[in-house]
Amino acid sequence: MSIKKWLKPLLLTTVAPICIVLAIFPVREWLTTTDIVMLQLLWIAWVAVRQNATLAAITTLISVACTDWFFVLPYFTFHIEKIEYLVTFIVMLLVGLMISKLAGELSKNIRDTKLHANNTRCLYELAKVLNGLDDINAQRKVFINAIESHLGIRLNWQRHKAASGEYFNIKHNIQWGGFHTYVKLSSEERAFINTALSLLFQFHENSTLRSQSASMAVQAELERAKNALLRSLSHDLRTPLATIMGASSMLADENIELSEALIAEQANNIYEQSEILNQHFNKVMELSRVNKIGEQLVWQTINVHTLVTEAKGRRQQLLGDFNLELHLDKTQSCLGDITLLEIALANIFENAARYGNGIAIVHFDAKDIEGAKHYKITVKNTVINKQSSADEGVGLGSVICDVVAKFHQGEFVFEIDEQTRTAAAILSWRESHD
Repeated sequence: MSIKKWLKPLLLTTVAPICIVLAIFPVREWLTTTDIVMLQLLWIAWVAVRQNATLAAITTLISVACTDWFFVLPYFTFHIEKIEYLVTFIVMLLVGLMISKLAGELSKNIRDTKLHANNTRCLYELAKVLNGLDDINAQRKVFINAIESHLGIRLNWQRHKAASGEYFNIKHNIQWGGFHTYVKLSSEERAFINTALSLLFQFHENSTLRSQSASMAVQAELERAKNALLRSLSHDLRTPLATIMGASSMLADENIELSEALIAEQANNIYEQSEILNQHFNKVMELSRVNKIGEQLVWQTINVHTLVTEAKGRRQQLLGDFNLELHLDKTQSCLGDITLLEIALANIFENAARYGNGIAIVHFDAKDIEGAKHYKITVKNTVINKQSSADEGVGLGSVICDVVAKFHQGEFVFEIDEQTRTAAAILSWRESHD
């Protein structure tokens, strides 16, 4: 060991007690042995509280020796003539050692308490940061930075255990990987890292569960949409099929004489209802395509003006005379799957053209909410013709919009203000990369 490391213990345990007795020595006639012992114990107690039990014990032994050497007859020897001095020194030795032991335990408890407090504070701060992260790589990075800053070591994440050094991982999940360091650690440091690692793994599991919960919620919404589709189909297909069957049976019945006008009317009914059925099947195929695309959702930056114009272009034959009044900046953009959003907007425009006055107002809004972008496209128009039934497939169009919204972790809302006769279709979703 270096001389500097030995210097402080030497001063506290040897030099200081000798200096104390030398300071007292000129006035030894005025003090009793008990007074001198009390002064020595005062220094022993200070060493015990400020340093450690080992140094305090050594100070006790040297103090007893100095007291015997300088203050007990015969002076400057370790010979003791009176038995009461022996008792005094034994008591002084025992009290000094007891003070050393108690003070040492107190100092150790204080150090342990401070260490636990610092560890707890570090774990609390780590938990606060991890709570806002869902990506495992970001969680590992935060974990490494926190441990390195707290313990002053280098920590690396590895998939498998290295040949040397210390390796920390969740034992019941070996495939998850672990953290490696070449620094020799104490038992307290190992316990702290294992506790922090358990905390990290819990947040990772919570993130996984949240992701699974979100996926289950999406699946539940898809099931609800499928059920709504089945209900819509069961109603939408029944009416045109009944009309076609009635008209065709009438035309096929040889016992019924029909005029040319009635025959033309029934043939026209068959054609119109067949056209409605064709629209239904087109919607079904479009919904099937939406579900297939949604399984591999592609998030990309989309220019909103381009999105709206392309959506209208998907129904060019139906929307030739339909006008859009765009209340948005041509430079505005959003994040989402462009194909799905175009399909949803195309259905919204189709319904607005079918039941409105030929003009629709389009608004776009983007906001930051809790650190994530939230987008909303609103299409408003004046309602002229109320939908008398679902035969024209409007219900399926709404189902398609709802499914697209759910794939984007959003929602589709359709509202009609009966007083102003204004309809509003709102497609909203939030930015996500899950």
